[in-house]
Amino acid sequence: MDDTLIELTVVLVAHSNNPSILNPDFLIRTGIVDDGADVEPPVISTPAFSRVRFKNGTAVTADPDRVIFSTDEDETAASIAKRYLQQVPHVPYRAIGVNPKLFAPAGDRGSGVAAALRDHGTWMSFKDVTPEVILKLVYAYGDRTITLDVSDTRREAAGEMRRGQMFQANVHRDLGESNAGFRNERIGSILDAWEGDLDDVRSLIGKFRKEE
Repeated sequence: MDDTLIELTVVLVAHSNNPSILNPDFLIRTGIVDDGADVEPPVISTPAFSRVRFKNGTAVTADPDRVIFSTDEDETAASIAKRYLQQVPHVPYRAIGVNPKLFAPAGDRGSGVAAALRDHGTWMSFKDVTPEVILKLVYAYGDRTITLDVSDTRREAAGEMRRGQMFQANVHRDLGESNAGFRNERIGSILDAWEGDLDDVRSLIGKFRKEE
């Protein structure tokens, strides 16, 4: 499929998280982030909110409700999140989100979100202007929920602005009230299999773009 993974974000939800432990020394010393990674200032480390960014595109953000791992390199966010889990296993994690963001260029016919909607209502044009449309799709399953936000956009590639669609996905799983060992083992399994979630998101994108 002709799409590009722009960013992968992993979110660990935990209502009693302690953001103040998050700092560059902790991340590097424990091996969560590779030794020698260059920090991108400013660093924020407080009891209410912490954020550490690195020059390779990796960022770790924490507040009392969640820890967020993001990077523009597909495999890194999941592996960093798993190493963090191994170093901070005592937090009662409640949910996990695997959130890929992808860009797909428009085809020769230039179809976008509006063209994909079957019901072209009168709102599709106002004073001879066709609106940009943002579409939200929610697929609820027994063990996870996939939310897909779709929007028309432009993105620079190889020095050229290209029209296309941005697909922002959230693959969410609630973890329940199981004991810490079982819960952390399940989180680790989800992180190990994150590419399966990405494949499902790409299959959804393929259905959305079936006219290409």
